[in-house]
Amino acid sequence: MSTEVTTALLPLERDALMSAAVATTGLDDWGDDTGFIDSLDVLLGDMRNTADLNEIGVASQVQDVMRLLVNRLGFTRDVREHPEILDEEVVPPIVILGLPRTGTSKLQRTIASDPGIQRLEVWRLLNPAPMPGDPQTRIAIGEQFEAMLRQVPAFMAAHPMEAHEPDEDLWLMEMTFDAPVPSHRLHLPNHRQWIADRQDTAYAYMRTALQYLQWQDGGGRDRPWVLKSPMHIGQVAILYDLFPDATFVQCHRDVYTVLGSYCSLIEVARAMNCDQVDLTSLGPDFAQFWGAYTARNLAARAAIPGLNIYDVAFEQIRDDIDGVVAEIYRRAGRTVTPEAQAAFDVYNARRPSGHFGAHEYDPSRWGVTPGLVHECFDAYHAAFPELDPT
Repeated sequence: MSTEVTTALLPLERDALMSAAVATTGLDDWGDDTGFIDSLDVLLGDMRNTADLNEIGVASQVQDVMRLLVNRLGFTRDVREHPEILDEEVVPPIVILGLPRTGTSKLQRTIASDPGIQRLEVWRLLNPAPMPGDPQTRIAIGEQFEAMLRQVPAFMAAHPMEAHEPDEDLWLMEMTFDAPVPSHRLHLPNHRQWIADRQDTAYAYMRTALQYLQWQDGGGRDRPWVLKSPMHIGQVAILYDLFPDATFVQCHRDVYTVLGSYCSLIEVARAMNCDQVDLTSLGPDFAQFWGAYTARNLAARAAIPGLNIYDVAFEQIRDDIDGVVAEIYRRAGRTVTPEAQAAFDVYNARRPSGHFGAHEYDPSRWGVTPGLVHECFDAYHAAFPELDPT
């Protein structure tokens, strides 16, 4: 299936977009759980009313929602026609979490270079449902997406996204319209609040999408997924329920640096869709958001005494990636094979720090201050005092 319909004239309205997705695919089965429609309404309402999208932003979001609707239709059809998808056994994954900008991407992409690991490459995340005809179409779309991002060097310097490299599993969750990521890329306050209590079902959908991708690739074959998202820091309890035998890895870095780096990335992301970004609101907004998520994280960790979780500092990932990966594999009951080590070495030589340019920032630009950090992260600093820069 392709979203190569003319989306330029489509409004950010649910009925128009869903009808266009049906016309594009020839499919009309949205699945048994139609609760996504309410979430889509809230999302589109915020896009129209609070996101302050420019003309390019509107076109971009119309295209993105269409992509998600088209993939949801294809996913639903394939699960109906191939119920064995739901029988796929998910090998206990490695789940990487932590505040953003703590080395989670570096760690995921290094481990995912192991040929014994299943890869969540960007081209698969963009279009998890296969398209009819040329099987290379999904890859081509992913490469076009990468080429577009390469036109924004500041984004690639902060968070490189390449068609053939892994990224966040939360992309799969976006088909529910309950994923938290859009309310960071854009100013979507109502949607962020709406989805706060809807993460159980969204994560369950993501797990089924992993089964779907695994089924397409010939089954698990003792290959774990390497899941990664900063958002997972607030959802450890849900992830543990879904993957009780998972190996969790939590990455850490001083919060003042984290918030400055993250706000820099968000400014660039929002500027791709909006003419003006309220800069000084970003620091307080995301300090409160991530502060609440770290509190949830600490509560979940305390409530799950058997949690297999490894705490690792950003500096360890930067300076001793091989040692960090070796410890993760030990905890996961896996072996770093010679083939895996060779793949790690090749990846890290190919993508050294700063490969896409230097990422420089001043946290004060977005209202990030040491006082704000202490206000929102006191409990986190009490649990991990080495992270308190003062």
